[in-house]
Amino acid sequence: MALTADDFKEALSSLPSSEQILLLKQLCAPQFGGKLADFNSPAVELAQALLPLAATFSIAPISGFNVGAIAVGASGALYLGSNLEFTGVPLSATLHAEQSAVLNAWMHGESKLQALAISAPPCGHCRQFLWELPNAPRLPIIVGQAQTMLNELLPMPFGEPRSSGQGLLDSPPSKLQSIAPAQQITAQRAINAAQRSYTPYTHTPEGFVIECADGQHFTGRTAENIAFNPSVPAVLTALNQRNLSNSRHVTIHRCTQAKLATALHSNSKLAASIIRSLSTAAIQTVLLESA
Repeated sequence: MALTADDFKEALSSLPSSEQILLLKQLCAPQFGGKLADFNSPAVELAQALLPLAATFSIAPISGFNVGAIAVGASGALYLGSNLEFTGVPLSATLHAEQSAVLNAWMHGESKLQALAISAPPCGHCRQFLWELPNAPRLPIIVGQAQTMLNELLPMPFGEPRSSGQGLLDSPPSKLQSIAPAQQITAQRAINAAQRSYTPYTHTPEGFVIECADGQHFTGRTAENIAFNPSVPAVLTALNQRNLSNSRHVTIHRCTQAKLATALHSNSKLAASIIRSLSTAAIQTVLLESA
């Protein structure tokens, strides 16, 4: 079921009608993927106003606590984010709204953020996750009318700040190839995603591709954290992109995971558990090695 203007009417009601028209055109487009780039208002101000919109994408069947977040990219674009919970799997599989917005910006090729607006104060888990951004110490965090820098919210972070060109969003790709020739386009997509993974601590990249019944593909890659637990596996990154799209309610038809054959750890069982809670789709595995 495609998204329609009625899905967003209440969340956009505080905006001028001209701004609503610009936003609805993007939100209801068949290829919408969680990014808003055409609007009249200043980006940071609009991000604050659109938090109720981001929260409409929240799926929280366990907590019932719907959170919205919006990352403001250096490009000026806005990237929606919302929390995701899954029944029948460990709570550690939950994706927080702040992570969702940052990963959405990353998957759209944004290399730096201007600010992050959130509908609720960020938990410690998310503050540590955000520390992987290249401009983390001075990243403005906006909650309501209050604005603080991340280093004020995380005064004693675990790990040193990431240098420019080496953080989440802006780190270079790795060179990987399939051990066996990749026969399908989706397999190559998963390999490409793995190459863009951010895994500076375990060097264990993974890519994940979800194919929906309407033919849309959603790609995810691993985003590691120095503290390990705030890390996000590729399957969650892919599910996040699906949830922020016009295919969010379309049946998952097929999945493909690309992972390193010599990895010291694996998210395969977790990925299978999460996908099984949503679909009967099988997961094809592509084994990788360094090129």
